[in-house]
Amino acid sequence: MNPSKKPINQHSLQSLELWLTDLGAVKDINNPSKWYLLLSDWNATIIFEQEDLSVIWESGGQKTKRLFSYSIYREDVENAILQGP
Repeated sequence: MNPSKKPINQHSLQSLELWLTDLGAVKDINNPSKWYLLLSDWNATIIFEQEDLSVIWESGGQKTKRLFSYSIYREDVENAILQGP
């Protein structure tokens, strides 16, 4: 099965970390559950929380936050992250 067509909760932590690295995200040194994706137009902070995956986009001083269930497909989360705020 294509990994992007699997829900997030069916991936190992290692595969999720590899996925975020492949997207260009960098892990927070002090908080291994927090990742940063820095792009030219906006930035995203991705946080593995207890119940949900949290994504906070920052652009032009504005913040937008969305929560994604761990049962959502990885591909859908990736599309949402890369679409931006």
